Amino acid sequence: MELKPTEQPQTFVEQMQQNFDPAMADLVLESYLNSLLKANAIKDRARKSSIEYSVKANREGELVVTRQQQLEQGLVRNNNALTVYGVAHTLESNCSSIEQRCWILYPDKDERWVEIEYAPKAVKELAKGMGLLIKELQR
Repeated sequence: MELKPTEQPQTFVEQMQQNFDPAMADLVLESYLNSLLKANAIKDRARKSSIEYSVKANREGELVVTRQQQLEQGLVRNNNALTVYGVAHTLESNCSSIEQRCWILYPDKDERWVEIEYAPKAVKELAKGMGLLIKELQR
């Protein structure tokens, strides 16, 4: 006898979301996403530079994505606030082995939004998690 799954396998972020109090779902997702973003930050040891992203959900229905770039000259930080109402929560991602980078595309646009080192599995998990966070904020 062969066992066949009856459901689609869940990502870790979906499993995690189901195991926490719904009132805390956005905080749990935010924390998990930030740990993934930190673990997959872009580092150029030769130039002593790095690019790291973080996400912050606020109660006003915005998802704030912060890009922090460490250069030899200092730290450059940019915030990009996305108002989540009316935005699709299924996010696309892509990777380039030539660039050795992966990225999540801005919702409803074909432009790069969040960028990490080359890690195809991690970027898919990030895209799924950020989509779930957007969905939580839309409630």
